[in-house]
Amino acid sequence: MFELDPEKWTMQGILWGFFVFGALIAGVGLIWGVSTAWFLYSAEKASGVIVDVVAIRSTRSPGESQHAKQVTSYYPVVEFRDSRGVVNQAKSSRAARSDHFKRGDEAVVYYDAENPEQAFIQDTWMLWFAPGVILGGGLIWMLAVWGMLIFMKRFDDGFTQAKARFYSQVAAADPAKPDNDSSRR
Repeated sequence: MFELDPEKWTMQGILWGFFVFGALIAGVGLIWGVSTAWFLYSAEKASGVIVDVVAIRSTRSPGESQHAKQVTSYYPVVEFRDSRGVVNQAKSSRAARSDHFKRGDEAVVYYDAENPEQAFIQDTWMLWFAPGVILGGGLIWMLAVWGMLIFMKRFDDGFTQAKARFYSQVAAADPAKPDNDSSRR
């Protein structure tokens, strides 16, 4: 059976675990950002028109209060003509602000030539906000844990030095030594 030794669960070990967790979060953001960049690099580009904005309202969980605020996400639907001349419609996989897109707005579309339904509307906010927040959050998490590790290392070094001084003073004033016997005075 798996047994945890208390000696192995030091504060430093726990902080290293938190550091790895932050690295995983940052890694997810980085992978998401790189995959978005790769899609934009390898995709074809076309001009399109927003034909609809689909509003999807979040659902409440069974235990949630009826007064809890529900969030509405807006997904623009764009119509564009691909390089073969076929008219396609694609709903954005990423939500936009409510006032950002209106029916009839022109938009630049990046789409997969093999699967034109997989498309991104050229919008910095929609494309880069979520991956940037996840990447930035992971990096900030890692930086905070790294700072705690450095602080702990300095604290441990100072504590070790103070402990060594204390024990050297105790050893110097050891009552077991015959020359330190105060009863003979």
